[in-house]
Amino acid sequence: MISGWRPSKGKEEGTNLGREVKRLARSQKTRERLLQAGERVFSERGFHAASVSEICQRAGLANGTFYRHFEDKVDIFAALVARLQEAMCDCITRAGETAKSEDDALIKAYRDLLAYVETGSALYLVGRSAESMQMGIHRHFRASLAHALTRIIQRGIQAARLRPVDPETAAYALLGIIEFAVMRYVLWEPGSLTESVMQTFDALILRGYDTGKEATPPAEVSGDAVPNEDGERGPEPEGGEATRQSLLSSAERLFGQAGFHQTAISGITYLSGVAQGTFYLYFPSKVAVLAELVREINQRFRDEEHRKLSGLVDRRDIERVGFRTFFRFIGMHRGAYRILREAELVDPAAGRWYYERLAKGYVRGLRGGMDRGEVRVLALEPLAYALLGIGHSVALWALTDAEAGADCVVSEATLGGLLDILERGIAFEPA
Repeated sequence: MISGWRPSKGKEEGTNLGREVKRLARSQKTRERLLQAGERVFSERGFHAASVSEICQRAGLANGTFYRHFEDKVDIFAALVARLQEAMCDCITRAGETAKSEDDALIKAYRDLLAYVETGSALYLVGRSAESMQMGIHRHFRASLAHALTRIIQRGIQAARLRPVDPETAAYALLGIIEFAVMRYVLWEPGSLTESVMQTFDALILRGYDTGKEATPPAEVSGDAVPNEDGERGPEPEGGEATRQSLLSSAERLFGQAGFHQTAISGITYLSGVAQGTFYLYFPSKVAVLAELVREINQRFRDEEHRKLSGLVDRRDIERVGFRTFFRFIGMHRGAYRILREAELVDPAAGRWYYERLAKGYVRGLRGGMDRGEVRVLALEPLAYALLGIGHSVALWALTDAEAGADCVVSEATLGGLLDILERGIAFEPA
């Protein structure tokens, strides 16, 4: 080497740039390993039971490496939800760009989303669990999907392919169908999302459930909710039942305010004015209290619904009053609704029991409406879960803006628009 020779400045800069590119590539690869491990851990354990150490163990990396890429567990969780959001919004955007018409685009969008979740349910489970972990993250995630669907609906209205409905209400209704279709036909029973199921969703979205025919009332009136129909509520117990009910009331209050994971058994017993050991005389665990509350809230809602629906015959009237009753119930029992949503993630068996029980009564009522010519003849169970999903989705959307003291979380204008969409769909009837 000639004394005093040094690489030229340009060559030295090129070498440094190459090193930087390689360093960034290694860093990105490490980050991706952590994200993939986080996806597996969060989908299997949920946010609260997951740990940074387990994520690192799955990734085969030291704990210190994690903190060079993410601030904490919330940071990596949010990154995974953002990844899911981007992928699902891309599905909607591509459907809007490739479909022949806006009504076709809407159907293609929700079908493509369901197909995506079927092939990547682990990441979807991460996003879904945000509802019990970070409501701000969950609301942003849902709002992004609804916004993408809203754009398709707005274009359809402008092109006179879709009726002039409220686009945002329609988007959240469709999002509810997607969420409950995934819950019932992808997560609970993988592989059961058949073409017949999706054709029912197609028909409800585009044409609604109302046949437009006049009802011919039968001699008997019908309702969906019948108290004690399964013999689950017996006579009021005596003695220690007062303490048990006090523990349940305290748990409902704390779960509704702070959430299941942030509530300690000691807080429940303190609020009830009993010793902590007393709790275990009535319930084996905090999860057992949650499951019992789900059963009580279910019965409470069914009793209220039964009173409101008493004497109604036409299925369309029952749906109108039923949706209004549901939204009022949520307005009056916001904490109870949070408990129901968390139960599905904390105690899947209790959450599934709740929705299967509601769907069972729904199917019975819808069958009567079809027999009387009030409701389009569609697959009963998919229609029931679609309507349950719509109520849930619109309620979550409305809860964000509803005033704390409002009796009903949904305004009369929004409710009227939603019922119009459900009855007539969002597409014009074919000529």
